[in-house]
Amino acid sequence: MRRQRLLVAALLAVFIAVNLTIVTGPEATAQTMSAAQKATSSNPTATVHDYDALGTRWLLLRSDDFNGTDQATYTTSSSRGSSLSSTFVNGEWNLNLAQQSRRTLYITPNDPIDNLQPLGPPAGYYSDGVTSRCGCFDQSGNVVPLANVVTSSGNCKLGVNFSFGGVSYKLLMSPFPLSGSGDPPPTCPSTGCPPTGLVTVTCNAVNNGQCVNWTIEPNVTAPNANVANIYSLSSSSSTWVFIGQYHNSFRIGLTNQ
Repeated sequence: MRRQRLLVAALLAVFIAVNLTIVTGPEATAQTMSAAQKATSSNPTATVHDYDALGTRWLLLRSDDFNGTDQATYTTSSSRGSSLSSTFVNGEWNLNLAQQSRRTLYITPNDPIDNLQPLGPPAGYYSDGVTSRCGCFDQSGNVVPLANVVTSSGNCKLGVNFSFGGVSYKLLMSPFPLSGSGDPPPTCPSTGCPPTGLVTVTCNAVNNGQCVNWTIEPNVTAPNANVANIYSLSSSSSTWVFIGQYHNSFRIGLTNQ
């Protein structure tokens, strides 16, 4: 009888051990994968700041202060037939305010680099036609997904589209004119469109080998720092026509956590 009890106890111990192994192994892996999946999404939240990191310099591209002080967050949302989207497309960050009118960006397209530039559209809060795109490139011009920028890249772009007076404009800082945006080549002067400054994207946090938090600012160590080109969209040829060069400054936080 005692031997039978010992045998039953031994079998019970084996049964418990096996079941613990089955549960804790795959279930723990599933929980880890679930946590990783929840840590990232295709709808990042952008924080557009009004001042530089020291809080002393007013930026030319800034927020509407809709849900903050000296900054505002922009995240994908929809209400009553209007929508705001903050998404990743082909590794680049895209912000679209064009399908609503409640949220805006303050854009300064009239700060020329010298007195030879034509008059740009007025500075102000824009939502009409407003989209923005940020992406990074390798030295061959190939797009480097932002998730793969796990340290820092100074070879990036930031473009902002907006409409004024029935005309569409693009304020672009990029190593390649209109590169990666799906736009046709711009119409430039005979000498070509002049180069702009570059954008630096810095990774602040990494999860499972991919960046999930970034800071987007002008590359102040590259040539033509804080210089952007302005283009207008030709209604007759559907191409972007170079207008002139203007200053731009910004500080944008982007999180996918």
